[in-house]
Amino acid sequence: MNTGFALHQETENKKDQQNQEDVSTIFNSVFNVELAMSPEAINEVFEVRYQVYCIDRPFEDPDCFVDKREHDAYDPRSAHALIRHRITRDSVATVRLVMTGDNPEQDEFPMEAPCIPRMDQHARAAFEGARRDQIAEISRMAVSREFRRRLNEDESSTGASDFVRYSDLENGKRAMPYISLGLFAAILQMSVRHNITHWMAIMEPAQLRLLKRFGVEFDHVGPVMEYHGRRRPAFTEAASLIDGIKKRRPDVWSLITEDGRYLPAKPDTRGYKANEREVA
Repeated sequence: MNTGFALHQETENKKDQQNQEDVSTIFNSVFNVELAMSPEAINEVFEVRYQVYCIDRPFEDPDCFVDKREHDAYDPRSAHALIRHRITRDSVATVRLVMTGDNPEQDEFPMEAPCIPRMDQHARAAFEGARRDQIAEISRMAVSREFRRRLNEDESSTGASDFVRYSDLENGKRAMPYISLGLFAAILQMSVRHNITHWMAIMEPAQLRLLKRFGVEFDHVGPVMEYHGRRRPAFTEAASLIDGIKKRRPDVWSLITEDGRYLPAKPDTRGYKANEREVA
């Protein structure tokens, strides 16, 4: 009997169990996911977006937002969410889901015209075959650089910390890599609430690589293109993405779904005429 191999396997299993515990435990000890349901919470979303998209990296012109709240024409038909720091209640990250509106003028998604036609035939066919009212575009994923700076600030020039309230400094740093997973937990909760079965997104290649390391893999990923910087379009059935995470990273699945509490609906095409909008 190879006891050395058995001992090695037991050690690896214990490490896996510890990792499975840590992903959820570390994230939830520092942050919590909050759907922005009130005007006050949605204002916080816009304030974080202003900081990220107008100040941290000038994606938008800050002079266009005199109220220091970044927002656009897609927000009224979007669902919004925040990642909030548990101790301070600060909003540290945001994401939205853009959905179809109530009239034909609000039927198109922001990335649809410039990005979907550049994806391969399989991706376009998947998009065309999905119910438009069950598709949502993942958009405005923003993580506050200001919060990152605060977590890395040890002392002020006067010798007294300006950020002593961040008493979970060590855990905060450990939890930062998991914020993208927290945003996906928010995306899933909003999708369950609005019966969304398919996701589309346009993301930086580095972000896609980071998510893939955590087992988050889209069914279809397009080529790198110039779209407010170098981006890659992606499209996926939500249920297949979540099932894939469960197989590859059950610890991540546990965090994103809250141990199976939130699971996306399967596509329902009964009595529905497939999406016929031209995308090629």
